[in-house]
Amino acid sequence: MSSEQLGSYRVDVSRQDRSWVVHVQGLPAGATEVDHLEELDLEVRDLIAGLADREPDSFRIDWRYLQGDVEYTRPVEELRHWTAESKRAAANAERARLEIITTLRSAGLSQRVIAEVIGTSHQRVAQLMAEAS
Repeated sequence: MSSEQLGSYRVDVSRQDRSWVVHVQGLPAGATEVDHLEELDLEVRDLIAGLADREPDSFRIDWRYLQGDVEYTRPVEELRHWTAESKRAAANAERARLEIITTLRSAGLSQRVIAEVIGTSHQRVAQLMAEAS
């Protein structure tokens, strides 16, 4: 069973001149280019969807980043993974911080004491309390 039947397309990405050039393996005319890397996913999904007569969200893309003989897919994927993890961690930390602030405030503690607990200034605690209400 081919990768297309499994709902997956391998896409090779490289930088040429001022553009990111893309080749979709297994699709005739499956090539395009974009100016900015963040445009790739949407552009490539539209390209594959049009050429394969599929919905843009009905398949997986296996990205492969190459520059000459150098493949750098793993570090790109690793960076994206850890960036997403850090965003989730920051959101969880913010939720915990707001919970501590509201819990300690309802327990009658001052903004200065709360600031000491969460490791920030009492002015920042006041800002966070105002944002939370």
